Amino acid sequence: MGPVRIAVGTNGEPRLLLPVARDDTPASIEAGAALSVSISSFSHKGQPVRFLDLICLRAELETVFEEVVDEVLARIDGGASCGEAAKSTIEDFRALLSSATTDVGMGRIAGLIAELLVLNRLLDRSTAAWNAWRGPMGDRHDFRVGGTSLEVKASLCSGASSVTINGLEQLEVPSGGTLHLLRIVLEPVSSGMLTVSTLARSALLKADEPSRLEALLAATGCRDVDAEEWNRHSFRSESERLYEIREGFPRMTRTMLKKVTVPGGVHDVTYKIDLSLAERFLCDATMYRELEAKLCS
Repeated sequence: MGPVRIAVGTNGEPRLLLPVARDDTPASIEAGAALSVSISSFSHKGQPVRFLDLICLRAELETVFEEVVDEVLARIDGGASCGEAAKSTIEDFRALLSSATTDVGMGRIAGLIAELLVLNRLLDRSTAAWNAWRGPMGDRHDFRVGGTSLEVKASLCSGASSVTINGLEQLEVPSGGTLHLLRIVLEPVSSGMLTVSTLARSALLKADEPSRLEALLAATGCRDVDAEEWNRHSFRSESERLYEIREGFPRMTRTMLKKVTVPGGVHDVTYKIDLSLAERFLCDATMYRELEAKLCS
C-alpha cells in the first residue's frame, strides 16, 4: 500500500497520512474538535492512492499530535493495521485532547470579538476588506492597508483605563504612515448579542472570498467558529475610543530605545499603558470614518 507519510495541511497544519487498501473501510474514529480524520485520495504515478488522513486542527496541540503520531507508528510496527493503530491511539489520547481543546480564556475570546466587530464594519464598506485583517498572519498590527494601520484592544472592565501592549513593535508607527489604537470595552453578559459565532458567520457571509477569511480565522486558532470553547462567553459593547499614535503618546518602542541595547535572550516584551494620560490623542467620529475608508481602499 505504500509508506506512511508526514505532511502539512493547506494552512500548515501537521498531518499524518496512513495508507489504506482500495477496498478497505477503516472503522469510524471519533476524533473530537482537535483532529480531522478522513479518507483522502491522491494520484501517484497515475494511480489513485488512498490514505487515512489525520490533521491536527489546533496549533496549541501540535506537541500532543507529535506524541499521537509516534504512538500510531509504534503500533503499526507492532503489527496493527493503520486503521487499528489510529483508532486505538486516538481513543487512548482522547482525554488529553479533550481537556486541552477547551482552554480558550475569556480574554482571548474578547480579543477576537473586538477584531471581528471592526472587520464586519469594514466588510460593510467593501466585500474585499478582509484583506486588511493582517494580525492573524503575523503582522505587528491587527489591520493594515498600505501605510495605514489600526491596532485593536479589547477591555473587560470599563473602569480600568490601561491596555496591554505586546512587543516593542506594536505601537511603532509605520514609516511614512499612520497608526491608530482602538479600545473596545466589552461587558460579559448571559446570552449577549456579541459572540464569535454570530460575528464570524456575519463576516463570512459578507466577504467576497469566504474561504480566505476562514483561513484567517483558523490562523487565530479558531478553526470552528461554532465550537463551544470559542462561544462559552458572550458580550455587549460598552464603549469605544480611538486614539492616534503620534509623538508624545504613552508607549515604548524599539525606535525610542535605539540608544539602549536589549540584552540577548530578552524577548516578548509586554507592558501596560494608561490611556487616561492619552486624552489629547483621542479622535472624533469623523476621523474614525476616514480611517475605516482608508482601510477599505
